[in-house]
Amino acid sequence: MNPLLAVESITAGYGATIVLEDVSLTLDEGSACAILGRNGVGKTTLMSTIMGQTTLHRGTLGFAGKDITGRPPYQRARGGIGFVPQEREIFPSLTVEENLTVAMRPGVWRLAGVYDFFPRLAERRSNMGNQLSGGEQQMLAIGRALMGNPRLLLMDEPLEGLAPVIVDMLLTSMHRLRREAGLTILLVEQHAERALDLAETALILDRGKIVYDGDSATLLREPERLAALIGVGRAVKRI
Repeated sequence: MNPLLAVESITAGYGATIVLEDVSLTLDEGSACAILGRNGVGKTTLMSTIMGQTTLHRGTLGFAGKDITGRPPYQRARGGIGFVPQEREIFPSLTVEENLTVAMRPGVWRLAGVYDFFPRLAERRSNMGNQLSGGEQQMLAIGRALMGNPRLLLMDEPLEGLAPVIVDMLLTSMHRLRREAGLTILLVEQHAERALDLAETALILDRGKIVYDGDSATLLREPERLAALIGVGRAVKRI
């Protein structure tokens, strides 16, 4: 069985600047992988490269059995890759509902489903994007990606800067996406242990290269190793 996503030996960056070197990654349908590492090691660049937003110097990308290496971002999105960017990038001058419907594509995810998944968005459906809290904007960014009916969901630090109660709510939602919707998820996250709880495999980057590619359970059992790999002074206690 072919993987849903196959990233093969990519070297990529921005113009002549190389950020990622010889990075490979495969994801099977319905699986989840956490991308970990310090700031500036290439995590966001990896997500952007999968979406076709960087300069690819070497390597290939395959999705759903097709070579997407040279395809522009909009074709990758139409083909089934959803992206929740770190900056959220919602439309501030559109209402919540307009933000959602502008991304709608045929499939199981429609307005009713997103509103059921995020009831707060239903309550705020007539509010403009710039009238939402940070947590509501993140819900909207995820909901907008779901409206594209993706098979693969890329999430770049979805918990960044949010209150603990919102973090817990979003983590519950992400687990539901795996359990109930069967989505394949690639997650970049600074909350390492929470990401490892969600994803069965992990990829750790350092200076644009892979330093760990394996199962999450191993890292959860070895917190000192995890701390060393992601370049922090000590492992963070699980909460």
